[in-house]
Amino acid sequence: MTGLEDTPVPLGDALERLLGSMDAPPADLLSTVFQRWEEVVGPEVARHCRPAAIEEERLVVLASDATWASEVQWLASAVLARINEMSSAGRLESLTVRVAPATQ
Repeated sequence: MTGLEDTPVPLGDALERLLGSMDAPPADLLSTVFQRWEEVVGPEVARHCRPAAIEEERLVVLASDATWASEVQWLASAVLARINEMSSAGRLESLTVRVAPATQ
């Protein structure tokens, strides 16, 4: 026993360590992308497109149809810049859009 088991650790620090051990993106980046998506892209885009995954430095977005996929691809650099500006940790370098119609 090291005696560290009794030392309180802030929840955010523990979460970051856990995510790091799983090679997952930082919690702040996940929060920015998945919880603040509408703030990142605006309500109209958010109604038709949603984040699906973060794979290393790439954001994968699902769009409801090809028109919205094209729109998000066209806005990719602005979306990435906004996410990177809003997140204090992690950085996204690219964005991939896939068409996946919403299910009812």
